[in-house]
Amino acid sequence: MCGLLGIVHWTETNAHPDAFTGAGRRTIRAERAHRAALVNAALAPVRMKVADFQATSYIVRAPTGRQEIVDDLASVWGAVDRLRGQAVDPLDEAWIAEMERSA
Repeated sequence: MCGLLGIVHWTETNAHPDAFTGAGRRTIRAERAHRAALVNAALAPVRMKVADFQATSYIVRAPTGRQEIVDDLASVWGAVDRLRGQAVDPLDEAWIAEMERSA
């Protein structure tokens, strides 16, 4: 097995020194829940949601009930595209306006 498999994705790092030591499970879950909440705000216009899954991956859910488990936040956007059946443009003016309205 490749040793790189265990390396944490850069989105899973934190400035909080005890966040990913393994001693503070609650801290890890809180950090991941906060990240999921931020992503959910961005996905609200397309009615999709992200949730932490066991502090190791994320579940991306479509409004149709379809879902996909991904390893990290970078993989969320590919899953969103697959579950929607079309690419998402996060710089789309209508999407940005919808996020601003819901904020």
